[in-house]
Amino acid sequence: MEKLLTFMLILASTVVLWVKDVEIYLMDRAYRTVQYGLEHGVHDAALQIDFEALSNGEIHFDETKAEEALFNTLQMNIPVDEFLYPTNNLFLEGPIIIRDLFYLDDDYIDPVLGSTLTFPFTWEYTTASNYTFQRAIFGPSIALAVDVKVKGSDEYKTLLVIQEYKR
Repeated sequence: MEKLLTFMLILASTVVLWVKDVEIYLMDRAYRTVQYGLEHGVHDAALQIDFEALSNGEIHFDETKAEEALFNTLQMNIPVDEFLYPTNNLFLEGPIIIRDLFYLDDDYIDPVLGSTLTFPFTWEYTTASNYTFQRAIFGPSIALAVDVKVKGSDEYKTLLVIQEYKR
């Protein structure tokens, strides 16, 4: 009887550990899928430039086309609808919330200095949870900040993706 009880205890522990391992795997897979979709979406958005300005040596993003490309790519790479709500409950537990979308191009006016950007510069972004992110930007860029809640996560997490043209 003692051996049977020990065996059952080992079996139950194994099942619990296996279930936890599957949960961690799904959460990791969800973050990877969302990050992949965001990176490709911002990349596709950054391809939407004004070619007339480009012929003058400047990069100006076509914001309307860029947002359309961003949303289309997100829908193709992440299981979400046109409003960024999940179409299934495999990866996401809520909608993707776009917090900020910055077009840091040759038209961008620095809110602190009141002038156009000079590359390179240090760009700062503060999340809703007061975490300050800093990064050197070497050329015109698109920066996207989103909040996502993946399966297995207790709360929304801010993800930041930047695509830049280095000069």
